[in-house]
Amino acid sequence: MKQIVVAGAGYGGLRAVEKLSKRSDIHITLIDENRYHYMQTEVYGYIAGTKDIDEITIDLESWCEGFGHNVSFEMAKITHIDHEHNRLSTDKGEIAYDTLMIATGAHTRFPTFIEGLRQHAFGVKKLERAFEFRHRFEQCVKQKLEGDNTPIDILVAGAGLSGVEVAAEMAYMLERYRHALGKNVERIRITLIDACDTILPGLDPFLIQSAQKRLQKLGVMVKTGAFIEKVEADRVTFRNGTTQSYTFMIFTGGIAANSGFVPEIFERNQFDQLKVEDDLRLVGADNIYAIGDVAEIVDKRGEPLPPTAQVAEKSAEHAAENIFRQLDGGPTAPFHGEIDGLFIALGGRYGAAELFFLRFKGMSAYYAKRLVTYIYTLGLNLRVNAAYKTRH
Repeated sequence: MKQIVVAGAGYGGLRAVEKLSKRSDIHITLIDENRYHYMQTEVYGYIAGTKDIDEITIDLESWCEGFGHNVSFEMAKITHIDHEHNRLSTDKGEIAYDTLMIATGAHTRFPTFIEGLRQHAFGVKKLERAFEFRHRFEQCVKQKLEGDNTPIDILVAGAGLSGVEVAAEMAYMLERYRHALGKNVERIRITLIDACDTILPGLDPFLIQSAQKRLQKLGVMVKTGAFIEKVEADRVTFRNGTTQSYTFMIFTGGIAANSGFVPEIFERNQFDQLKVEDDLRLVGADNIYAIGDVAEIVDKRGEPLPPTAQVAEKSAEHAAENIFRQLDGGPTAPFHGEIDGLFIALGGRYGAAELFFLRFKGMSAYYAKRLVTYIYTLGLNLRVNAAYKTRH
């Protein structure tokens, strides 16, 4: 029986396991250093307190058990790939594979040219950092409930998708707290900062304008064209010499791939993303695929695709199909990925969406996003429930 190893339990890794499990002549091992799957696309709600821990995580061991005997889970940290002997080294020992799929995602990239950024800012790519940020936000609300009149300034640096969603959801929650906090709620201020000339750079103008209007309505101050040069414990300094004080800061300005365990002979880009052939195999490797954020994946025009859950899942499905083709003795096929649409949560029951040729905003976009999330989590929970019934 062929041994397929999927390294990484993000959106792409889980979709790959689902696809690969349809064949009974292979065994799939899912490896991750955490015992849970972390739904990063829902982190904005967790930070603001509108979602709880059970809504953004799922137990991986139970999920894998739901597939039966041909899928297993190993909680381990991968340290090295011996591509010549088809073996993974981990902190728990070695694991052999016939085919490897790397789906280890990415982490927050703190640019080294911004002095002090890494030491003083929170990222949201890891659950523990999101938990810390949520705790700080809740502490701010508690201070105001107790009558503390000290101004609190929250900075969100990076006005891409994550930054906009986090800022909007926090601002919406502050509006909800107005009945409890009164005028004191106005002493918690949220500022969204980006070095680009616009928020959501590169996205459709409809999404940008919808987000700008919603953020303005929610009271979020937006600063674009603002290059951060230095971060200290209580203030940031911009390139133009101006400064801004803050209470705490979240950084969502970029990513770097989790590819440190991959041998250096495999080429990477400036974000440590692995270079892949058009069939998603590593350049120079016949039996190693890379998908999702850890890989540099391009569309049919050769333009890099954004690091989204949608791209991760599509590339996972295609890589799995190519593995099936190899098992059956056939040639692999090139990946022609594209973005079908995009949903943005903009605080409360409000959102903006671009879906094929449709563009809409408001409650309809919010509920469309909720439906997509519901279908995704329903599939995960059904697997876990199947495992629970088998055990009992």
